[in-house]
Amino acid sequence: MLSQLRVRDFALVDSVDVEFHAGFNVLSGETGAGKTVLIGAIGLLLGDRGDSMMVRSGAEEAVLEASFDLSSAPAVRQALGEHGYADASEDELTLGRRLPREGKSRCTVNGRMCPVSALSDIGDLLVEVHGQNTHQALLKQSSHIGYLDRYAGQGHLKDLDGYGEAYSRLRSLTAERSRARGGTGLQDSAREIELLEHEIHEIESAAVEPGELEVTEERASRFRHARELWELASRVENALSAGEQSALTVRDLLTQASGDITRMASRDASIEPLAARLDSLSLEAEDIAGEVEIYRESLDTDPALLEQVETRLSLLRELSRKYGGSLDAVEAYLARAKERLSELAGLALRATVIDSEIKSALADVTELAARLTGNRRAAIVSLEEAVASQMAGLGLSGAGFKVQLLEKACSHGKADVAESFGPKGSDEVEFLFSPEPGEPERPLRRIASGGEMSRVMLALKIVLAEADRLPVLVFDEVDAGIGGETASTVGEKLYELTRYHQVFCVTHLPQIASFADWQYGVFKTKDDSEGARTAVALLEDDARVAEVCRMLGDASGRRVTAEHARDIIKRAGTRKKTLGRTK
Repeated sequence: MLSQLRVRDFALVDSVDVEFHAGFNVLSGETGAGKTVLIGAIGLLLGDRGDSMMVRSGAEEAVLEASFDLSSAPAVRQALGEHGYADASEDELTLGRRLPREGKSRCTVNGRMCPVSALSDIGDLLVEVHGQNTHQALLKQSSHIGYLDRYAGQGHLKDLDGYGEAYSRLRSLTAERSRARGGTGLQDSAREIELLEHEIHEIESAAVEPGELEVTEERASRFRHARELWELASRVENALSAGEQSALTVRDLLTQASGDITRMASRDASIEPLAARLDSLSLEAEDIAGEVEIYRESLDTDPALLEQVETRLSLLRELSRKYGGSLDAVEAYLARAKERLSELAGLALRATVIDSEIKSALADVTELAARLTGNRRAAIVSLEEAVASQMAGLGLSGAGFKVQLLEKACSHGKADVAESFGPKGSDEVEFLFSPEPGEPERPLRRIASGGEMSRVMLALKIVLAEADRLPVLVFDEVDAGIGGETASTVGEKLYELTRYHQVFCVTHLPQIASFADWQYGVFKTKDDSEGARTAVALLEDDARVAEVCRMLGDASGRRVTAEHARDIIKRAGTRKKTLGRTK
């Protein structure tokens, strides 16, 4: 339950700190006193959109905080724990929000920072606010099927859980099949397999060796310039070694110079290092001449061999161009291509198996969805009668309420997972409403007024009270357009809801307020320096009688009005005793 609400510098509120209790809590006060402001504060703590204009004039930020006692709501504690918002063992939950005049708002759960979306998620587990503003579930057609399902009973909800598991499996299988088919169909997947097989064959048949491109480029260059290289090698060889020619060669000259410098060293020891170097140079020239001769003899000028090398070089360059820019990249691409081909082959094989599994899963989903539809159809008549009966007691005796059940449309003319089924089956549910006898029923969200909407919601809440898990219900302007005995009936039914919920109601009617377990007065105080402010006080005894007198239209303090107010409260108390209440 909502145990405490703290509001500071929000709209007209300077500072309010109020404790609430289990049961039926009523907020009353003059129009404009700030009752809606408090409901708005609760809305912000449940994730409603904030605005800097909501900050009280002269203040830097609005500070809002609400504490909830979860000791009697184990299902809510468990759900909060599963969502990671609070420890499942904690009995208290505190939601906080700071709304600065400039900058972003800050939200907290039990003192820990969180996004606004977290407050909204938590609010969906804790509180429903029914009125002409936010949190009107009846305005969302998507919520209607949930009301019908809860009314259909625990057996139906178990069937719904079973369907949900089958539906999830079917969705998982269809997603897997889509991946197995490459995401765009078997034909595209087959084309990719064909291309990969061609590329792998092309690379593997080339039998590329590491560093082969550089080696082949060198061979090709040698073949292209073989004649020139032969002539140059001959000239080098002739220069170093005369061979059959009689002219002196470099080697001869070096030998002669070596002998001369050796004789010089025999006469001058300082020349010995130069003699050794010249002798080494002579030997090196002789070795070079021999190697050049071997190189010249190895040169091949066969045009056929040149063509083979050029062909190989073209192949290596083309592979390098197509698959990454180098032979190393070609090898890496080959590894990836083999891996992808293996994956596609496995997926293609899996796809043939998945089809049979999908057929079986679709049969399960179809059967379970049909069972859900049957359950819902069986519950509709009873729900319509129960809601109509409750609406009659709430001043809507001439109104009509119907539940429309339709199958999801399928444009393909056959069962399609995405279109024929959803997380809750193959049905779409919408509540229809007729405000007057003889008027055709139309979608409730389009034609019901705010007051009518609140009373229809109240009728539904009474019918669904035992199945509804939300611990806190807030009704704003539920009394719009009603009075007299109807108002007393509304008060009685709001009180009955406290068997299962903590109930808050903002009202102007004494007949409703008289059924409250706790009545709070919301009023303005005036300060010459800072103007009007909103305050909240728990009304007891004479203060409550005085507030009921004001609600009756006479705040003069006349005894007759006070006696009438006490009588209204007393008669409501007597009626409450006959109703009883289990907590």
